[in-house]
Amino acid sequence: MTVVRAIKLFFQEGSSDKVYNATLLDEGEGLYSVEVEWGRRGAKLSRGKKAVKVTLAAAEKAYAKLVREKTSKGYEEHDEVVQPAAVAPPEGQGSGSRATGVREKVGQAAQLLNPIEPEQVPKLLEDDRVIAQQKLDGNRVLVHVGESVRATNRAGQLTSVHRTILEALGSIPAGTVIDGEVVASDEGPTYWLFDVLEIAGEDLRGLGYLDRWQRLDAEIEPAIDHPIRILDYAQGHAAKRALYDRLLAANAEGIVFKRHDAPYEPGRPSSGGTQLKHKFIKSADVVIVENAGNAYRMAVYAGEALREIGKVFSGTTNESRAELDERLAAGEQPVAEVRYLYATEDEQLFQPVFVRLREDKPAQDCKLDQLEKTRREVHEH
Repeated sequence: MTVVRAIKLFFQEGSSDKVYNATLLDEGEGLYSVEVEWGRRGAKLSRGKKAVKVTLAAAEKAYAKLVREKTSKGYEEHDEVVQPAAVAPPEGQGSGSRATGVREKVGQAAQLLNPIEPEQVPKLLEDDRVIAQQKLDGNRVLVHVGESVRATNRAGQLTSVHRTILEALGSIPAGTVIDGEVVASDEGPTYWLFDVLEIAGEDLRGLGYLDRWQRLDAEIEPAIDHPIRILDYAQGHAAKRALYDRLLAANAEGIVFKRHDAPYEPGRPSSGGTQLKHKFIKSADVVIVENAGNAYRMAVYAGEALREIGKVFSGTTNESRAELDERLAAGEQPVAEVRYLYATEDEQLFQPVFVRLREDKPAQDCKLDQLEKTRREVHEH
């Protein structure tokens, strides 16, 4: 193999300090490949391919596309003049913000939840120190009410919300900061509130979760005709079990567990924590039909025809990608097990994760009817 061209890129901002390398290779006999490496700077890099034994024109196109995509996201070329800094600059001051226009943080970051495994759920259902809520499928938004009403995302950066939500929050006293999630529906967006950090200038972050929720419920009165709601909770083993069973039967996204006495602490703990989430993960067997640039197109049979259901990359390793590429190059239709959160209305898998190749299942047994869809509606008690 001969290197036709290569590029080294890096991205530094906040906690991100990563590299991305691309190489266009002449494989001989008029065939070319584009190989890539990526990962945290100074660590062992992952490897994959953006094109596998294609024409020079196709390889050049794939190479140019990935360089364009990476530089548009803030990656810079590492050369003799431009080199990574010893330490990444703060968030809002790095190349990523300059390239994408992301603004510097103007508000507090949200308190985030760590995922748990299914075997941890029974213990949390039994624990009287823990309450449960439905896990919503929307966009996290904190609203700060002052001289004006402004919204920030989970990172504390300015974001936008529908004008009907901003109008509905206009009666909330100045000095109030609320936390919730905007969930879309056929009737329009609804802002589901589940926490409050301040009310009329009074700092509530040090209170336990239930104390904050009760202040939220007592002092913020959503109007019936406004798109603001307060998310209820279940307390006690029987109520939590009933909520869990109801959400699972309804194909909801998942369930959240919170310590009732936990203060509001921004960010996500490195592990564990007082706020946890469990997604109702589903599983499907799919046919891998193509390497579409280091992500693999998946399909299932709808009758006699294959129907594409999205692409999967998460969960693959250097070894599994090499095996998939080898089998695809040999004309095979490898079957893989993937886990996913839900199937969309047009049968695309949301957040698919590669689990393993399946040697025991023929491609024709991967049927469309195995896919499960999640319902977004919020289940009020």
